[in-house]
Amino acid sequence: MIDISLPETNADLARLMRERLGVRGDATLAAKMRRGGRLLPRRLRQEGAYLVQMEQLWQHPRLRRQIDVDHVARAQAELRAHLTAIDPRDRMIGRILGIVAPLAFNLLLIGALVIAWLAWTGRV
Repeated sequence: MIDISLPETNADLARLMRERLGVRGDATLAAKMRRGGRLLPRRLRQEGAYLVQMEQLWQHPRLRRQIDVDHVARAQAELRAHLTAIDPRDRMIGRILGIVAPLAFNLLLIGALVIAWLAWTGRV
């Protein structure tokens, strides 16, 4: 079937979501997908939901036979590849720049308006 158990690999993916995306909450993939699934592309959200469903099937020995091993391996590989490609430092820098850039632009605009007003009234 699967060399390593599905709950272990899902826990590893949940750990990657915590490290790379900063998603807090329970240590299960289901909780991470609920809280931070919106940070993933739609296709990967669907694959994550599929992995959560297959983990529920994994708990029942008779239903375990219904798991499509190839689909599970492909979903895990795609999700792992996407999460390992994310750089948390780059995300932090992007978030900070997203806050600072509009503030700097507004300050420059206000400064230009003040200088224009001073020139228009003849004070400069």
